[in-house]
Amino acid sequence: MKPVENLSRGAQIALTAMAILGLIGATLIVVYSGFETSPKTRGAQSVFVPLPQAYLMVAAMYGQSVIAMVALLRARKISTARIFLGVLGYAAVAVTLVGVWR
Repeated sequence: MKPVENLSRGAQIALTAMAILGLIGATLIVVYSGFETSPKTRGAQSVFVPLPQAYLMVAAMYGQSVIAMVALLRARKISTARIFLGVLGYAAVAVTLVGVWR
């Protein structure tokens, strides 16, 4: 395994934003059973993408969020067991947010 490099303050802020926004965005898609696209031209109708077709988007957003969180934890040189506990905690927060926002 490669040694972990120190992250700059800006990189830490960017990864934190990616983790939080990915979690919130994916959770909102799940809570509202899909998402609506924005039309490119004025006056055009938007398209609603239902949840079964949006699963790939949800998986990508949760995935990017978890990867950002793990990168932040690795930068702090936290043990693998604690990173695993962090990922379990992340999953618990995601499930709780879906339950609370429904």
